[in-house]
Amino acid sequence: MDMHELERAWNGLDQKLERQDRRLQQIQRRHGIKAARARLRLVSLGQIVQLVVGILIVLWAGSYWFDHLGRTHLVVYGVAIHLYGLGLLIASALQLARLARVDYRKPVLEVQRQLMALRRLRIGSDRILTIAGFVVWVPIIFVAANAVGLDVWQVRPAAVLGNLAAGLGLAALVAWLMHRFRDTFERDATGRSLREAEAELAELAQSERRG
Repeated sequence: MDMHELERAWNGLDQKLERQDRRLQQIQRRHGIKAARARLRLVSLGQIVQLVVGILIVLWAGSYWFDHLGRTHLVVYGVAIHLYGLGLLIASALQLARLARVDYRKPVLEVQRQLMALRRLRIGSDRILTIAGFVVWVPIIFVAANAVGLDVWQVRPAAVLGNLAAGLGLAALVAWLMHRFRDTFERDATGRSLREAEAELAELAQSERRG
């Protein structure tokens, strides 16, 4: 074999190795994207459940305060719960819309940026809903009491105001704890499925950089 034949053979081998490497990268990308999509389907499922819960709360609370027009304190209870249900609904709808816009055909870094935007949205909405949740239990308790015939506001308004003050105090404490233990809160708010999807994409991006 002369030098020209050896060079052609070497070039052919090099091209074959490049094709194999590209195929391997394509397989790795398909696998990584498939795994990430599976994790994100779980995120979507959780948000669908929250969306349904939000819709049910909105429908019930809306009819409650409307049916009690003329009794201001009951209207206030119902509106507060109604607004919380709207918060659940809107937060879920925004996250589902963000998930639907993720384009897995784009480069991995672009998909990672889309998931980072979703992470920020989840953390922000979870922070607001958690803080609000430590206040909204107050009207829920007194709506339940009214349902069994005990209108606490009419009998002892100080009890309602005291519980409201306690709820606001707890909400302030929770807001401080979220700030104090920010990393822990953000990790929990992100959720396991989204964290695993981000890990899959990070591993894929690292593999592509090595390639």
